[in-house]
Amino acid sequence: MRLPSIQIHATSAKLGIQKTPTTIQMRQPMADMTMRQPHAQIDYQQRDTTIQIDQSEAFADAGLKPISRHIREWAEKGKQQALKATATIAQQGDQMMKIEQGGLVIPQIAKTNSEDPIREFNIGFMPSSASKVRIHYSSGKFQMDVKQQKPIIKIKPNQPVINVNPGKTNIYLKQKSSISFSVPGLNVDLQK
Repeated sequence: MRLPSIQIHATSAKLGIQKTPTTIQMRQPMADMTMRQPHAQIDYQQRDTTIQIDQSEAFADAGLKPISRHIREWAEKGKQQALKATATIAQQGDQMMKIEQGGLVIPQIAKTNSEDPIREFNIGFMPSSASKVRIHYSSGKFQMDVKQQKPIIKIKPNQPVINVNPGKTNIYLKQKSSISFSVPGLNVDLQK
């Protein structure tokens, strides 16, 4: 006699997963920045160079003098000539007082008074000396004061812009589980 056997046929359940991934979009806007540089403040002081040239003595040496100076010089020259003439007359008077001692006093005095003085002539330069031109020089001065200005910088940072699309996970039953039993040989064949 044969014993019947049981056959079990099982099908496992299958799950299906449908997944949409998470997406992240990120953007960083540039910071807003303004910058301004003020001009430096510059103060300066300048004193000019001066030069003074006095050529009056050089011009006077060439005979180009103001009339007031001519008058003073002529007056002084006249005074000197008067003193010289007085001295000559006094000297000649002293010689005439001694006429009794003999000698040719009168012809000598007459000869001296009638002759012109000997005049000398030579090359002349105008002005006769470089020292006749006076030069006075004072140097100038330049002073500068610079005040620097710091730049004015304003920065406003912008927050990042983030867009997140959350993903989805969908889990579903793709195949149901099943189990079936069968007994082979249970069917009896009654015909022989």
